[in-house]
Amino acid sequence: DHRASVTVRRVGARIARAADKFAAEHGLEEDQVKHSGKPTFTVIQSDAANAFVLPNNHVCVLTGLFRYARDEDELAAVLGHEQAHCLARHAGERVSGGFLTSIIARFVLLLDPTGVLYTLFVPAAALLRELPHSRDQ
Repeated sequence: DHRASVTVRRVGARIARAADKFAAEHGLEEDQVKHSGKPTFTVIQSDAANAFVLPNNHVCVLTGLFRYARDEDELAAVLGHEQAHCLARHAGERVSGGFLTSIIARFVLLLDPTGVLYTLFVPAAALLRELPHSRDQ
């Protein structure tokens, strides 16, 4: 295992234990915590400095982040932020939102078979769905 992977898993496990304790102390739905699953941590080789969460509590850290997170405490801050997304189930919400947008887009196409409304709806829906999550706001 690469040193970065070992470090991310070790710090991530510490954050996950703290997140479980937080969930128990603050009465998060037991169902919500169970379905989020045990977190997994993956390090991805990339110059970009970022971390993100995928559904089912999967946290990914891009190696470019290590240029800025110089020690385990700074890495823990990033992983804590990502773990909060896991507890709030944000990744699942984004998947659900995409599914709903897809259904509405098909309905729009049924209403206007020419596709004019569809060509307006799809980019507008994508913009409205993604804009709140943009870091360039």
